[in-house]
Amino acid sequence: MRETICLIAGGKNEGKSLPAFFKYHEWVDEILLMDSFSTDNTEEICREYNRQCFKAEMGGDANKRHNLALKTAKSDWVFLIDPDEFISDELKNEIFEILDKGTDCAAFENKRVNFFLDKPLRYGGWSGYSMKFFRKNSVSFNGDSFHEKPIIDGKIGRLKGEVRHYPSPNIHWILQKFNYISEFDLKEYANKHGELAEKQFKWLLISKPFKNFWKCYIRKKGYKDGLHGFIYAMLMWAFDVIRICKYGERYLIKNPNIPALNELPDPWECRKKA
Repeated sequence: MRETICLIAGGKNEGKSLPAFFKYHEWVDEILLMDSFSTDNTEEICREYNRQCFKAEMGGDANKRHNLALKTAKSDWVFLIDPDEFISDELKNEIFEILDKGTDCAAFENKRVNFFLDKPLRYGGWSGYSMKFFRKNSVSFNGDSFHEKPIIDGKIGRLKGEVRHYPSPNIHWILQKFNYISEFDLKEYANKHGELAEKQFKWLLISKPFKNFWKCYIRKKGYKDGLHGFIYAMLMWAFDVIRICKYGERYLIKNPNIPALNELPDPWECRKKA
């Protein structure tokens, strides 16, 4: 008997994105949208396409949200995806083969190609393999980070097909999103470095952004992505500078005027208007 699959997506006010997402993935058995209390027509769109909308605050804890989604989904397999991501035909066919014939794997990695200003970054960008496809009863999520950390009970395989991700329509949106996400990255810096001496902090602020630029543009051959690749590598340099400066602000300078995480403006609103 053929097994079933559920796409688990998170979002807020994605009403404009959902029709294309639902139509493109109409072949899946179940789509579960973990909606962060949208104020647009998200619920109406979900009802129109007969897809489930479950209210769950997005916040900065992806693992908590995914564990809740696992309890809610009814299918045998789950695939974590965003409303701006699309499963290629090649990956879809590989998934169908797994559902039809079975497998001894509990999870699979697949290629994820990120589009930056409407161009795929196949060298220096975020593109690479990620693990998003799991047998539902063989995965759990641990920690309280912004990005999920799956724990797999079983063998992990790798698929050839790709997910195409369109996260960055313009730099204005990228900056708004990173300003938000970076607030949740500070804990990892603090756990790793503690309270650095001033000299150590300055060296970290100089060296790490440069290493990240070198990785994106030289080691991963981001120069092959043309001007898009160069701009992207420079943004990665700038993002590291901002993230490390925020770490210094919170843990070294201890600025009392930092907003609480629940007071941060929602950057996804900016994306809808940009």
